[in-house]
Amino acid sequence: MDDQLHIIIAGNRGRVIRLPLSRKKLWLSVCSALIICLSLTIASLFSITLFTENRTIASQLSELREQLRTSAELIAESKKESEEQQLKLNLKVARLELSSVKQAVDFKAEKENLLSTAVNELAERSELIEKMIDSIGIEVPMQTKEGNSNSGGIFIAQPESNSDRDALLNRADKYLKAIRFLPFGRPVDGPVTSDYGKRYDPVNGKSAFHTGIDFRAKPGDEIFATADGVVNKAFYNGGYGNFVLIDHKNGYSTAFSHMKKFLVRRGQKVRRGQLIGFVGNTGRSTGPHLHYEVTLDGETIDPYIFMKVAGSSESPSTTSGTR
Repeated sequence: MDDQLHIIIAGNRGRVIRLPLSRKKLWLSVCSALIICLSLTIASLFSITLFTENRTIASQLSELREQLRTSAELIAESKKESEEQQLKLNLKVARLELSSVKQAVDFKAEKENLLSTAVNELAERSELIEKMIDSIGIEVPMQTKEGNSNSGGIFIAQPESNSDRDALLNRADKYLKAIRFLPFGRPVDGPVTSDYGKRYDPVNGKSAFHTGIDFRAKPGDEIFATADGVVNKAFYNGGYGNFVLIDHKNGYSTAFSHMKKFLVRRGQKVRRGQLIGFVGNTGRSTGPHLHYEVTLDGETIDPYIFMKVAGSSESPSTTSGTR
């Protein structure tokens, strides 16, 4: 029989309460109490840990809220600065646009002033060219054959213009195009030794007619074209020696004789001032020189009048120099 324990509880009035308890029940009770105590201890520790974590999370949440508030303030400040910068930029753009408009107006006024000055100068020069050319009787063709060749199309009438400026520019443009094909200036450096017209032939001494101008020069001196045109002939031409003929497509042509060597060929286009050959002593010649001719519609004319217009003429000499 199991041993039993008796728990006696006595009151103040003499009442006694007896609780019989076996060892097994006591052991179970103690174990149960221990388990309950252990459970409560674990629960308490878990609660303390959870409370600590909650406090940490709350603290972190508070910090995050503070950072969010600071970020919001920074964003608002940045937005304000951005709006101010945008406003300044808009003002700057507006000033630039206003300045651009002002510059455009000033440029237009300056352009009109320059154009007016240029037109006035062009009018004066056009009148001067006309007076110079008319005073010496040179015919100025206003249309070249070259301008009409290899072209066509339907006819559309030029609309009438009441603008004096347009008329002046058109007239000046025609003069400039025409002058390009007129043989102005000298073809070579050197003194004139025989002018155009009557003279004594340098070979036989008989009276003769000289169809051009002779320039004394050294062998190998450069010879230049005096106007734009197309080479019509370039070959050895008997008494003329090495010979070049340039057609200027307006009735005028120029010829160069007694050359040492020519650098152009038939059909080649040339420009005023272009090198076409070198001075020589070929053909019927008494010494190195250039015989230079100008013809209009197949008839020779005095080249001196063109040299005079160009302002590069010397007084022709009829001395018995090289012919």
